[in-house]
Amino acid sequence: MDTGEYTDIRIVQDLPSFHDAELCGIEHDPETRSLELRFRRVGGEVELLRFSGVIGQRMVDFAGQNVASRLLISPRYAFTSAEVRTWVQWINSRDDSKAPAISEDKGEEYVSDFRAGRRVPFVLEPSCGAELAVLCESVSLKR
Repeated sequence: MDTGEYTDIRIVQDLPSFHDAELCGIEHDPETRSLELRFRRVGGEVELLRFSGVIGQRMVDFAGQNVASRLLISPRYAFTSAEVRTWVQWINSRDDSKAPAISEDKGEEYVSDFRAGRRVPFVLEPSCGAELAVLCESVSLKR
């Protein structure tokens, strides 16, 4: 994966809108615990999101067309404890088995980690196609 010119999402002043952007590329490297997503926005611009220190991830319904409704990225989106518990359980589940529920205390611990910048949750809510959630140590943007 190309590692040049990425900016930590926490310091990006003008985060572009990913509404109706198409997820058009994925590169996953389990050895380095990294994931890169390439999006083509409505105006044709291509943006890359790089996830480092991936703790967990899940994607379903990746198809020929994968359009984002919205991206939820901490700290730009303030995840509630209930949302965290839902998404972390979903990341750890599979189509044929549901992971154990995340306790309220563990959910609060995750929220505390997010606020302190120790972990970053990311959720791609789809208009169509791929739904994705990632829990990682950092997210960077490359334009």
